[in-house]
Amino acid sequence: MRLVATDLDGTLLDAAGALSARTIDALHAARAAGWFVVLATGRPAFMIHELMGDLGGAVTHGVLANGSVVCTLPDHTVLHSTRFAVDVVRTVVAGLRREDSGYGFALATDAGFAHERGFAERMPIAPHVPAAADALVAADGAVEAIKLMVFHERIGAHELLTLLPTVLPTLFPTDSGPSLSVTHMGADCVEVGPAGIDKAVGLSWLCEQLEVAAHDVVAFGDEFNDHEMMQWAGHAVAMGNATQVTKDLADEVTATNADDGVAMVIERLLATGAP
Repeated sequence: MRLVATDLDGTLLDAAGALSARTIDALHAARAAGWFVVLATGRPAFMIHELMGDLGGAVTHGVLANGSVVCTLPDHTVLHSTRFAVDVVRTVVAGLRREDSGYGFALATDAGFAHERGFAERMPIAPHVPAAADALVAADGAVEAIKLMVFHERIGAHELLTLLPTVLPTLFPTDSGPSLSVTHMGADCVEVGPAGIDKAVGLSWLCEQLEVAAHDVVAFGDEFNDHEMMQWAGHAVAMGNATQVTKDLADEVTATNADDGVAMVIERLLATGAP
C-alpha cells in the first residue's frame, strides 16, 4: 500500500472525538514508511485544526468537506476545490424554512462560518464560535458557498438523506435549477452541495496528482459518505461500529473506533506489506 485514506468521526476518532496514542503512533509509522496519509472527512478545514498538534508530522493531505476541498496538511494549502453560488444556499435555506420550522443550518462560505442552535451538539466546531440566530449571516459579503449543513430537531440524518432529494427540486422556480446532492456528514446532520462531489472524487483527483494507483490505497470508513471512497480504493476497511451496509461493501471489518481499529490494520499492513 502507498496511501491510507481515513474518515474521522466514527472511524479514526473515538466517541469523544479524540485520538488514541496507538492511533497517533500508527499514522506516524505509516508516514515514516513512505505512505501518504490522507484525512478524508465531511469536516471543513477549520474543524480539523485541533488534530494537527498530534498528526502534523504524520498526515500529508486532506480530502475535506466530503470531497469538495483537497489540500495539503498540516498547512491547509488548497490544491483543488468545488464551490457553489451563495444564492443557491439562500434559496435552499429559505425554502426549507417555509416547509418546516424544525430545520436548522450551518454554513461555511468564503466570508466565514455560522451555525444555528443544535448544530454544536451534532458536529464538533471550532472553539469560541457561538451559535447564530441565522446561519445565513455567513453569506453576508460572500461570493461562494463551501458547505451547507442541514439538520432537523425531529428528523434524523438517515431520514433526511431520503427526504431532502425529493424536496430540493421543488424549491427552485424552473426545471433548470442547480443539480444538488445530499450526503451524510458522519453525524446527525447532512450536507447539501453540488451533485457529483464525494470523497472518492476528491481522493481520485489527489491520487492522480501523486501518481498513486487506486489499488495501492487503503480506505477506512463507517458511514454512507464513505461508500464511494471505499468502493474506489484497492482495499476497503469498515469499522466494527460501521453500519451494516458499510460492512457489506468492505474487503474487511476491523475493530471499532473505540478499540483502535484503524491502528490495528495499519500495523498489520506495515508488518506484512499486503492486505
